[in-house]
Amino acid sequence: MKQLLLSLFCLFVFSMYAQENEQHIIELKQKINSSEKGEKLRWMDSLTDYIFYSTQRNPDSILQATISYAIQLDSMHIAIDQLSNRMDYLNNTMGNPEDALVAYEKIRPKISEVKDETILTRLYLNIGDSHFFTKEYEKAIAYYDTTIAFAKKANKQRLLGLATMYKAGTQSQIGDFAKSSQGLQESIKLFKKSKDTFNIISANNSLSILYSQNGFYKEAAQVRKEGIALAKNINSNAHLVTFYMNAATDDNKQNRPKERIQNLLLAKEASDNSGHDAFYNPILYSHLSIAYSETDSLELARKYLSKLEKLTIQDSEHHRLGGYYSALKHFWFAKKEYPKALQYAKEHLAVTKKSSDYEGIMNAEKFLAAIYDVTNNEAEAYKHFKAYEAIKDSISNVQKVNALSYYQTLYETEKRDAKIEMQQSDIALLDAENRLKNQWLLFGGLGMLGLFGAVVLTRSRFAAKKRQKLQERFSQDLIKAQEDERTRVARELHDSVGQKLMLLTKKTKTIGDRDMESLAGTTLEELRSISRGLHPATLEKLGVTKAIETMINEVDANTNIFFTNEIENIDSDLTPDQALHLYRIIQEVLNNMVKHAQAKAASVQISKKGKVIEALIKDNGDGFEYNEQLNNSESLGMKTLLERAKIIHSKLSIETAHLKGTSILLQIPT
Repeated sequence: MKQLLLSLFCLFVFSMYAQENEQHIIELKQKINSSEKGEKLRWMDSLTDYIFYSTQRNPDSILQATISYAIQLDSMHIAIDQLSNRMDYLNNTMGNPEDALVAYEKIRPKISEVKDETILTRLYLNIGDSHFFTKEYEKAIAYYDTTIAFAKKANKQRLLGLATMYKAGTQSQIGDFAKSSQGLQESIKLFKKSKDTFNIISANNSLSILYSQNGFYKEAAQVRKEGIALAKNINSNAHLVTFYMNAATDDNKQNRPKERIQNLLLAKEASDNSGHDAFYNPILYSHLSIAYSETDSLELARKYLSKLEKLTIQDSEHHRLGGYYSALKHFWFAKKEYPKALQYAKEHLAVTKKSSDYEGIMNAEKFLAAIYDVTNNEAEAYKHFKAYEAIKDSISNVQKVNALSYYQTLYETEKRDAKIEMQQSDIALLDAENRLKNQWLLFGGLGMLGLFGAVVLTRSRFAAKKRQKLQERFSQDLIKAQEDERTRVARELHDSVGQKLMLLTKKTKTIGDRDMESLAGTTLEELRSISRGLHPATLEKLGVTKAIETMINEVDANTNIFFTNEIENIDSDLTPDQALHLYRIIQEVLNNMVKHAQAKAASVQISKKGKVIEALIKDNGDGFEYNEQLNNSESLGMKTLLERAKIIHSKLSIETAHLKGTSILLQIPT
């Protein structure tokens, strides 16, 4: 996604600076040769900026010379500024982010000498880009966060928008779909503030792609519609090409062949008007040939295939070969010349496997399976169909997780907005009441002042308590909704998909195909594992006591922590809600222990003490700062534990300190 944005940006810039001013370059070189030290550096800086921003020349040699001379004169502001330009060039034009990071490491000790926040903002943005292109996504996000902090200090809205947009693009690479979606929407707001229409469209484009990749076709179409309108307003045909191509991809996934071809033709029209048709046409010819082959319009398919063949002979890069082989295999398959279709299908799979396009690899495997199927080669057909299904399941699982994350974020955002609206309404009402009371003060004199103060204090306390209760109720409702949804999904998986998989497992045993039997059995067990994670069926079947013991034994068996437990039978003492929340609290504590505590030993004790059931969980791990975690807005686990305890009217006590272990006591009234 980010590579696409940067390509578009370069095309946009090159269209603005199509003509070089050779005379200006000659004049600057003459001034450099006739000057010394500071003055010479200033002319070198000017020449470097001119070549980098206003021409299509290779600027690397002048960039390196300017950086070296600036360091020699101890002018680190110019050195770091031109380092940013060189990293930009190496990252986005040359595709050598490793060299960009090497250049940065050489100067890193000197960076502390630079105080200009704008220069530092640009530097950290390019460092983030380098780590993005080397696929060090966590480091990239960290540098984008640093960029955001400096951009805010420097009040640079455009750089703030770019960092936010690039961070969102990186988050999408690691599957953090909800945050990526929010980040792209935030970047659009920032670009609107700086009136940066080009990047507003770029962010819209990225957001539409993000929605499409995760199956949100309706949302993608809405965002794309807004982006197309903006692109038409500024005649950005480069953006229009990508918008229409993405629309065609969505049409193909939704089995809408007419709309697919219509959008591809619109993309071709935009390409012809973009001035960069040499870049776009090979991609478009491939897609058009495939679309016409799949609708049996073979004359039109042959027309675009011939055009693609001429371009591929001139430039046989991997991405062009992939499109060419794909068009050929679809064409010969449509003509039912299966040996030729098989030859190019194999070539296409080999080229596609060199990329990270998992969806492309998945479709290439499926196509090979289809060819082997019509040629009655069942063994090869099964082999490639199995590979297709494996990738499909992986992509499908990611999309399901992303969908749940997206809708949960959307739900929380709507709740938050509703709460803010309610609070604003309350504030407006209180303001009106306060104005009326102030009028009474003017007429009531000093005697009414004390009474008014008491009323305001009482109302303030009441309002604060009311807001606190509303917040608690919202949190508890959200937890309950999550549990209900988990239970529903778990039951649907068990009753529908699980039953079908069980039948499939039995059927494969009768057929005698061991590979199919193994695959079906493994899939069934994975489904059961997911279902147990969503809702612990052992609570209903075996009771809470046995369910907790089973959970502890599983953690004990799969970690290096030595567990001891003393658990009394409490099945008849708890309501179903109490049992569920007790189970979830212990589950959350054990998960945190495994992830963060670095503990060697732990114990779980559950006992009856009069009309109270006490659950005590201890470990000898690292411990943590309780107040710090409680006040940390990102520490949702601690807050969830407290809310669950409140739901069942229980008391939760936590004793911990750094390197002194943790002790958690839950007291449930019966």
